[in-house]
Amino acid sequence: MNINATLFGQTVAFVIFIAICWKYVWPPIIAIMEEREKRIADGLEAAKKADDSLEEAQLAFDQEMNKAKAEAAELLEKANARASQIVVDATAKAGIEAEKILTSASKTIENDVNKAKEELRQKMSALIIETSEKILGDEINTDKHQELLAKAASEL
Repeated sequence: MNINATLFGQTVAFVIFIAICWKYVWPPIIAIMEEREKRIADGLEAAKKADDSLEEAQLAFDQEMNKAKAEAAELLEKANARASQIVVDATAKAGIEAEKILTSASKTIENDVNKAKEELRQKMSALIIETSEKILGDEINTDKHQELLAKAASEL
């Protein structure tokens, strides 16, 4: 029976083939697969850590951004308050300056009015004396002249 011997030879060759594969081929394949599995696991772990770091960085960024916005709002508020204060101060200063100008103008006008009155008194006195001289026909001396000026000034 040749079939049995062939079957037996094939079985022995197959067993030898399996033993050789088991001893020399299978361990390197398993080692490569385990190494690849470890690299994949490490990569997944690194990706998870990177994701966690990114999330923490995003939270820190958001906190810093909110803090910066709050500081900017505070600075803007202070600047607006300072600008308002400057406007109020300038308005008050302008009011004081306007009051000074009005007071000065009022004094100047008053002085001009007094000066004009004095000139008018002198001209009127001179006119009265001239008229009086013409009426009386003689010149009045200095003492009488001063007396008439004082009298005319007091009447006005």
